[in-house]
Amino acid sequence: MRRIDLHAHTDLSDGTLRPADLVKLAAEAGLAALAVTDHDTTAALPVAREVGRALGVEILTGCEITARFPGRAMHVLAYGFDDREPRLQAMFAEIRGARDVRNPRILDRLAELGCPLTMDEVRAEAGGDVVARPHIARALVRRGYVSDTKTAFQRYLRDGGPAFVPAESVDPADAIAAVNAAGGVAVIAHPRQLRIDGAAGIRALFRSLTQSGLGGIEVLHPSHDADDRVLYADIAAQERLVSTGGSDFHGANKPDIRLGVGDGSIEVGYETWEALRARCAASPSR
Repeated sequence: MRRIDLHAHTDLSDGTLRPADLVKLAAEAGLAALAVTDHDTTAALPVAREVGRALGVEILTGCEITARFPGRAMHVLAYGFDDREPRLQAMFAEIRGARDVRNPRILDRLAELGCPLTMDEVRAEAGGDVVARPHIARALVRRGYVSDTKTAFQRYLRDGGPAFVPAESVDPADAIAAVNAAGGVAVIAHPRQLRIDGAAGIRALFRSLTQSGLGGIEVLHPSHDADDRVLYADIAAQERLVSTGGSDFHGANKPDIRLGVGDGSIEVGYETWEALRARCAASPSR
């Protein structure tokens, strides 16, 4: 099998490896292809492509878009789009701008909880324009408020936690439409994290998203147990969506997750990218 990874992050969003180092790690792991899917930015792609050409790793155009969902975010993985498309880049900039409003509100809540931080401290933890909760978590660790980032999320920053502030972002249908218009294909990332009760509700959601132009479901993800994977694969088959998977690699921010294999249960072949690429080719914009 020609192994690939369709979900990985650099330090230009909430990972810890520089783009070049991520691609080098992919080569060392024997991956044929890697999708760099930073949150709401494609800034890592030029360097990743250059290093990928030198090392024989195909770099797939990708991004993980933060969309709205009740009480939390819905993450939409985008693949194969034209990353120069101005409307899509404008949407990414809009989402990043919303974080600039959200982050100070999170810091206000942390201060009320006895953990004051400055935005300068948080920005110092970020490697690029995307400043998000993992960077706040690292600032909490550096100040000594918590022992590690996992504790920071469990105690303060998790969805619904005492310092949580919902993200103001784009509607999922609008995100999917923008990706399709740019010649790409949209996939819902780690659907278990949406915390929808009951298979019927999950099926209804994906039926609606499919009607909006969704192209796939991330079936293989470290947070999915065996029952989750069976359910999502069945939904994918029923809705004629591509079943995808990825490690969701973040470097030291998720130390138990390895590139290419995740928790050891992730195995994705190149044929998955070929199926996604076929959906890109079928896009009306192509």
